[in-house]
Amino acid sequence: MSTHGPHAGCLEDMWQVAIEMAKRCGGDRGALGLMGPDTLPAAVTPNRLIVLQTEGWADVDAATKAGFAQVLSQLKAAGVTLIHRADHPLVEALEKAIANGRAVCNGITSWENRWYQRGMLDAAPDGLSERAKATLLRAEAMTVDQYRANLLARQAAQLAHAAVASLADAAITLSCPGPAPLWSGDVPGQPLAPRPTGDFVFNAPSSMLFAPVVTVPLISVGGMPVGVQVMGQQHEDARMTGIARWMRDSLKRAAS
Repeated sequence: MSTHGPHAGCLEDMWQVAIEMAKRCGGDRGALGLMGPDTLPAAVTPNRLIVLQTEGWADVDAATKAGFAQVLSQLKAAGVTLIHRADHPLVEALEKAIANGRAVCNGITSWENRWYQRGMLDAAPDGLSERAKATLLRAEAMTVDQYRANLLARQAAQLAHAAVASLADAAITLSCPGPAPLWSGDVPGQPLAPRPTGDFVFNAPSSMLFAPVVTVPLISVGGMPVGVQVMGQQHEDARMTGIARWMRDSLKRAAS
């Protein structure tokens, strides 16, 4: 359920890596896996896009919000209809269903990983970082009913996402609350930084929804890239890549 996928310098390389892996390995157990053409899918011009804030919106800095607003303005100028949470009750329902995505994702993945991590820690007490140990202890303090509640929350979110499929071609949101943070490393004796390499809050929704996402660095904040992600329904990986290709070719990078 975690967030995974290739990082690349261009869409062509991203798709090539992903499709070649999928052609050889298929999907996870019980899943169809990535499907699509052998080369980068053709550009797809969206007609309507759902603008998602997600729980991460409150943590977005002003400059990043301004850059995202510029991207949305370009989309409107290109004739794309934007649907916000206040515009449709099903979009509002989706926003509410993913509003606790960070905690749900952390709860599910930490619970499901705790067995092998406990084995690693028992075999090599110094082999795990203090941050990994803390995560393991939180997982082992969970109850099976708490895990089940997270599974039900994920299921409800997926139903809410499926319900908006006919409203728009995709959803669009930020990929992070702002530029990547500077981090000099943990300091012995000091509290651990909760998210030293950045906050995954904008990645949690797609993880919950099992939804394909393509991120394009369409914003520059203080000279640092900030991504905009386009998210589709399950198995729409190729279509989302086509929309991302259109965005890359049709929109100018917003700077703030």
